Amino acid sequence: FLCTIFFCIFKFNGLAAGIGKLVNILMPVIIGIGIAYVLSAPYDWLRHKYMRLLARTFHWRSRKAVRCAGIFAMLTTFLGAAAIIGGLLALIVPQLISSVAGLAATLPSNMMHLSRTVQDLVVQYYPSGEETVMNAYAQAVSYIEEFVQNSFTPSVDTLGYVSAGVMNTVTVFKNIFIGIIVAIYLLAGKENFIRQIIRCIYAVLGKKWGNVIVEYGRFANQAFTGFITGKLLDSFIIFLISVVILNVMDMPFAMLVSVIIGVTNVIPFFGPFIGAIPSFIIIFIVSPLQSLYFLVFVLLLQQFDGNILGPKILGKSTGISSFWVIVAIVVGGGFGGVLGMFLGVPIFACISSLVNWFTNRSLTKKGVTDDAMFAPAPLASPDEKKD
Repeated sequence: FLCTIFFCIFKFNGLAAGIGKLVNILMPVIIGIGIAYVLSAPYDWLRHKYMRLLARTFHWRSRKAVRCAGIFAMLTTFLGAAAIIGGLLALIVPQLISSVAGLAATLPSNMMHLSRTVQDLVVQYYPSGEETVMNAYAQAVSYIEEFVQNSFTPSVDTLGYVSAGVMNTVTVFKNIFIGIIVAIYLLAGKENFIRQIIRCIYAVLGKKWGNVIVEYGRFANQAFTGFITGKLLDSFIIFLISVVILNVMDMPFAMLVSVIIGVTNVIPFFGPFIGAIPSFIIIFIVSPLQSLYFLVFVLLLQQFDGNILGPKILGKSTGISSFWVIVAIVVGGGFGGVLGMFLGVPIFACISSLVNWFTNRSLTKKGVTDDAMFAPAPLASPDEKKD
C-alpha cells in the first residue's frame, strides 16, 4: 500500500497524463452516464405513470406493459429535455449574442467616455496624482481592448485557433451524440446494471461489507442527486430573477450579466464573487453609477439566495460545515476546474460521512463513548496535592 502511494506521488505527472488520456477516450461514455444520471428521476416517474395508465386502460400487467411504459417514458423524457433546452437556447442565445456584439461594438466609445469621466474626477479630487492615475488607467484600457478584440474579432493570425476550435466543436457534438445513445441504453437496462454491480460487490466483499457498500452507495446517490438538482434549480431561479430585475433597472447588457450570474451561481460559496467581478466591469465601462447599483443588487440577491432560497431548495443535502465546503471547493477546483468546484461539495460530503461511519464503528468496538471522551477531568483532592 505504501509503495503504491509513493509511486503515485513520484510519478504523478505521468499518472495524470495517462488518466487524462483515458478520460478523453471514455468521454462519450462519461457524458452518457451523466445524462442518464440526470434524467433517471424523471424517467422513473414517467415510466411508473405510464405503467399505471396502461394497467388501468388496457389491463396490461405483464412484461409487455413494462416494455411499452419504458419506451413511452424514454421518448417523453428525451423529447421533453430537448424541448426545454431548445426553448431556453432559443430565448437566451439571440439576446446573448446581441449583448456580446453590442459590448464589442460600443467598447471604444464607452471607454473614451469613461476616460473623460475618470480624468475629470482625478483633476477635481486628486490633481497631484493625475499623471500616475491616468497612465495606470490607460494601461488597463489597453488590456481590456486587446482582450475583447482577440475574443470577438478573428484575424489571420488566429485562423489556426479557429480551425482547432471547429475541430473541438465537432468532437464535442460527436461525444454528446454518442453519449445520448449510451444514456438510452443505460436507462433502458438500469435495473440489470444495478443488479450486476450489487452482485459483484457481494461476490468480492461478502455479505457484511457488501451491505455497508450498498447502503453507503444509496446515501451517496441521494447526496449527489439532491445537491446537483437543487443547485441547478437554485441557479436557474437566480438567473430568472436577475433577468427581470436588471431589465426593470434598465441595466446595460442585462441578459449577458444575468447569464454570468446564473452560471457562476452553480459554484457554491465563491460563485457569487466570481460572477460579480466581470459583470461589474462590463457595467462599469458603460455607466459607473449603474455599476454601483448593480453591486447593491448582487449583495441583496445573494443574501436572498444564501438565507432564504438556497436553504429552502437544498436543505441539508451536504451535511458539512462551511469550513469544509470551502476546503472541498478549493481542492475540487484544483483538480477539476469549475466542474471540480461544483462536484467537490457532494464528493466531500460522501467522504465525510464515510469517515464518520468508520470513526463511530471503531469507537463502538473499543467501548469509548462521547461522555467518556469529553468528560471534565476530576479535581485533585487536598491530600493528593500535598503528596
